[in-house]
Parts: sequence; C-alpha cells; structure tokens
Amino acid sequence: MSISEQNKNALIIITHPDSASLSHQISNHIAKHLIHQGMNVEFADLHKEDFKAAITIADLEAYRGQRFVGSDIVSEQARFDRADIVYFVFPIYWWYVPAMLKGWFERVFTHGWAYKVNDQGHLTGELKNIPVKLIATGTGDEAGYEKHGYKQAIQTQITEGIFGFCGLGDVQTSILFQSDFIEAEGLQKFFNQLDQDVLAIK
Repeated sequence: MSISEQNKNALIIITHPDSASLSHQISNHIAKHLIHQGMNVEFADLHKEDFKAAITIADLEAYRGQRFVGSDIVSEQARFDRADIVYFVFPIYWWYVPAMLKGWFERVFTHGWAYKVNDQGHLTGELKNIPVKLIATGTGDEAGYEKHGYKQAIQTQITEGIFGFCGLGDVQTSILFQSDFIEAEGLQKFFNQLDQDVLAIK
C-alpha cells in the first residue's frame, strides 16, 4: 500500500537558510513524489518564513495559563494538525537539530496542545499519532555516529524525548552521511533509498 492510500496531507518542515541546500533538494524530491501520488503537500520553510525560534515572555505566560498562545504558534499548530504525515528535513549541527528547529519544538509543542499534565502530575501526549519522518544530513560517516552513540541519542532525545512525550510513536529516521562530500551518484542513491524505505513509492 502506498502512502497516498493511507494519508492525504503531507507537511514538510525544512530548516536550512540556503534554498540551494541539500535539505531543500531532499524536500523537493519528497514533494515531487508525494504530489505524483495525489497527495497535498504543504511546506514550512522556517528560515524563509523567518520563524522566531527564541522563547518569549508571551510564550512563558501562555505556558503558565496567564494568556492565550500567540497567533504565530496557532498557525504552526494548525498546519501540523492538518497533516496526515510530517517530514522534518534538516542538517545536523553539533550532534543535534539546528537551533531554529529546536526552538520550533519548544514554542510550537505547547502544554495543552501537544501534551497535558494533570494535577497529579500524570502526563498524556495529545498529538494524533501520525507518521513522522526525520531526514537529516550529516558531515560525518555512519561509523562515527555509531562510535559516539549519536544514533542512540536521536532515539533518546528526539524520538522519545520530543515525539514520544507528545504521543507520537511512529517515528523513522534517515541520515545522509558525509553530506559535505556527496556527489550526484551518492545523492541519487540516497533518493532511491528514500523512495524505497521512507516514501514507499509503488
């Protein structure tokens, strides 16, 4: 069964300032194939849209229940809610997601929308359990990532620490290793792998 038979609306969240980057090339590849399958594709290009990543006083007041969540955050949450599947495409910086994407998680995945904690301290994830695909580019090789435990760090910090916390259990990670040195043949091989393992092109 192809993705389009299960899901209709895809959201692609891109975090890279250069529109000619590998992140954008990968995002465009994903969009092309999803559209070919008849899906609706929405882009959230965080740099192009000048998303404000830093937590604000207003954000803290909303967290404390002293005011409503800001309109910019409501807009981000609405397009996440519209999606049946979400792709996050980003470069790996210092063994983690870029600061802007980290800030997106901090500001957008708010208490009351992404998760709730009751008076007894019981936590529940509130997001609908849609598939999430993390597609990253990294300068190092796979052996180095294994050696330093970064694959496990992704599982702990992002898959479980962010998405699992908010009720999302279907999270898949793909990394384009040695991305600074990739040539056309290597990039096409990665695209083919995405088609087979992530996009389920039939």
